Amino acid sequence: MQQMDEAEDYCAICLCRKHRIVSTPCKHTFCKRCLKKVYDVCPAKVCPLCRAPFEYYIRERGSGIKIVFLT
Repeated sequence: MQQMDEAEDYCAICLCRKHRIVSTPCKHTFCKRCLKKVYDVCPAKVCPLCRAPFEYYIRERGSGIKIVFLT
């Protein structure tokens, strides 16, 4: 059970410990920067892990990034 808990601490995109965590509407979590990079390259409106569809937009202010989920 402890291994599963530890695995959840890692981002499925970069495979490192999650940093500045973002949770999608389907409850998967990623590093904010990793999720933004995925959406910059492939703007499909789906979760990178389970492909669940949802609407989002990315708002950038200065050095801040905010991913806003509408679903």
